[in-house]
Amino acid sequence: MHTHFDPEGNASALLDNSALSLVIPAEQNVHLYASFDTAWEQAVVAYINGERHENQLGSYVLRPSALTIPKRDAFYELTLVAWHKRSNPNEVLPWVASRGQRIGAVVFAWDDSAEDGDYRDVRIKLVTS
Repeated sequence: MHTHFDPEGNASALLDNSALSLVIPAEQNVHLYASFDTAWEQAVVAYINGERHENQLGSYVLRPSALTIPKRDAFYELTLVAWHKRSNPNEVLPWVASRGQRIGAVVFAWDDSAEDGDYRDVRIKLVTS
């Protein structure tokens, strides 16, 4: 397990497959489109070369379901980590890292801790331009 920061900036443990990464070529805008199939609160934190991105994706009003990362002069590693709470938004409950896997080249999927193994609680489709 690795230590990372949850959506609110608290140090939390990750599962070995929570963080999903890929290399983005130089001069490419990255468009991330999120879909959610869950009743629980979900959030996705992005990292660029290990540095936390300022914006997040999520299933409730405080976080949008789409995000564009502007092109950069050099290639970089983009890492996405999904988190969930076992409820609707609830500031008392902790964020828990979700299990992730890649589906093809451009879809990232996570399964929250409902133990159903469906990997559709959060899905991010990545498109470059």
